[in-house]
Amino acid sequence: MKITGIDLHTVPVNHRGSWTFVLINTDEGIHGLGELNPSGLQRGCDAILEQMADTLIGRDPCHIEALIQSLNPEGLDYTSVLALSAIDQALWDILGKVLNVPLYQILGGRCHEDIHVYANINRATVDRTPRGFAINAEKAVAQGFDAIKLAPFDGLKSGIDDTADAMQGLSCMREVRQAIGPDVNLLIDCHSHFTVPGALRIADALRDLNLYWFEEPLPFEDIDGYRQIRQQLDLPLAGAEGRQLRQGFWDVLVHEMMDVVMPDVTIVGGISELRKVADMAQSKGITTAPHGPFGPVALAAGIQTMVAHPGFQILEYAWGEVPWREDLITPVEEIHNSRIKPSHLPGLGVELNMKTLHRLTQ
Repeated sequence: MKITGIDLHTVPVNHRGSWTFVLINTDEGIHGLGELNPSGLQRGCDAILEQMADTLIGRDPCHIEALIQSLNPEGLDYTSVLALSAIDQALWDILGKVLNVPLYQILGGRCHEDIHVYANINRATVDRTPRGFAINAEKAVAQGFDAIKLAPFDGLKSGIDDTADAMQGLSCMREVRQAIGPDVNLLIDCHSHFTVPGALRIADALRDLNLYWFEEPLPFEDIDGYRQIRQQLDLPLAGAEGRQLRQGFWDVLVHEMMDVVMPDVTIVGGISELRKVADMAQSKGITTAPHGPFGPVALAAGIQTMVAHPGFQILEYAWGEVPWREDLITPVEEIHNSRIKPSHLPGLGVELNMKTLHRLTQ
């Protein structure tokens, strides 16, 4: 079997961008599916993918490690690793199809019967008022989700020191908690808006909300700041979604900056690196909760990888962005009581619904 080329399919989603799917084709009619990070096309990943395809054409897609190393991942810039991440997903999909088994079987078999997901309502919430967030949180809970995440400080300046400069975000969190009740898990993403003192003050101000975790209060390169916060915080500290390859997570793990790491399969380097980062984290007693509020292929890659990993904690789901999401792939996503079972079909276990794809792109 030989790789013959790469195709891209981009679907407009909303004001936040598009979902782009990468298909690696072979001379035996088997293709592999991956998802490009939403910022990929804006950064020029289409041209990078074409260059990578030139390197891969004519080679056996099942030799994943050799193929990825031939692209020199350690020498790639940030944008190129985004392209690599999509290619890697598609290669694993092909391998599963060749062996006629779901990806989780290749990765060692299931450690979990299903995958716990939380609803990220942030991207779907256009009305950024406390009530706007609360309405969407209520809808997600009504659909069966038992964990809700929002980023209530978006739009604020960076380097916030005091709660007085973040009152709108605090109000959003309080109204959401009131709307969903005390038994639903509530997660907050701070999107790096705070200083160390500011982060600790915000966490203290939200103490009575019984948060599930406190995500990315500082810029990700602030190693000492994260260590200070983790030493003083009395709830789990999560983050590192923007780091790439296992090398990018070395400082996070060596310095024990966080309780939960959040590698993103569309950013970290694909399934290969997601698995390796999760292994590294487990060796330090740190759990893995992959970031990824994107399309259904990225979700499928996260499900197949993490259902086979003992260090998995919870997976992100992009709630409510588009009404046609369930029509974009086959079989459709089925989430019940905030859980989703892995597909038992070969590879990632999903395929694009080409009829829906053509309708959305015409």
